[in-house]
Amino acid sequence: MGRLVVVSNRVSLPTDKGAKAGGLAVALEEAMTPGSLWFGWSGRRSASDAGRPAIAEHRGITYATLDLSEAEYRRFYVGFSNGALWPLLHYRSGLFDFRRDEFEGYLAVNERFAARLAPLLDPDDVIWIH
Repeated sequence: MGRLVVVSNRVSLPTDKGAKAGGLAVALEEAMTPGSLWFGWSGRRSASDAGRPAIAEHRGITYATLDLSEAEYRRFYVGFSNGALWPLLHYRSGLFDFRRDEFEGYLAVNERFAARLAPLLDPDDVIWIH
């Protein structure tokens, strides 16, 4: 079996100092072993696409992150991810708000992320998309 590659909406970059992150970072703590890769959004917004992901390593785990533009942030994250996916997947249909332009933004970000992730992958990687 190859290395574990986790792809998530947002990557929690660990540090040796400070408070421990919650949510997915805690859940993945035991699964992420040296050699693993965690790929996703940096949590930052940027005016331009840097092309390649920013790469960081901590305790043998590689973290590859991309920034979002302001428009991508609004359509992908605030709009579709939080306005449509989150309510739908948490049984909160009264909060569900689908907008085609946000869905198109969501698809565009996922296409860009997939194109930036592909060169980092090895043939035997096990990919978990969260």
